[in-house]
Amino acid sequence: MAYELAKSAHIVAAFLWFAGMVVVALLHASANGAVASLLTWDRYVTTPAMIATWALGLTMASMAGWFSDGWLMAKLVFVLALSAIHGVLSGCLRRSAGKGDGLSRNAVRLVLSALIASLCAIVFLVVAKPF
Repeated sequence: MAYELAKSAHIVAAFLWFAGMVVVALLHASANGAVASLLTWDRYVTTPAMIATWALGLTMASMAGWFSDGWLMAKLVFVLALSAIHGVLSGCLRRSAGKGDGLSRNAVRLVLSALIASLCAIVFLVVAKPF
């Protein structure tokens, strides 16, 4: 039962983390006065969801003994990429709060493409466990 609860919470946290990054990327590109709101969203929703996703995922991997599995190692590469993207978005928000500079449309396209590609790879690795 503890594993199922951790798995459910992990999925919810991952969804909130991913959705939070998409919201920040899309709205930041067009936000004129909303940067403070986005920064608050990132600080109180997206970042805690990322931390919960990591904590719950590592807990489940430990409970199931997956640390020697190749699929988990590959998944962690993509989760690290998502964490890096989150760091970049958070940094852009903090800089924008001071200067008012927004993300370019090309940067938003790149971020969204990387988010979607990482999400697809993670879901495939978790479901198929190819190695």
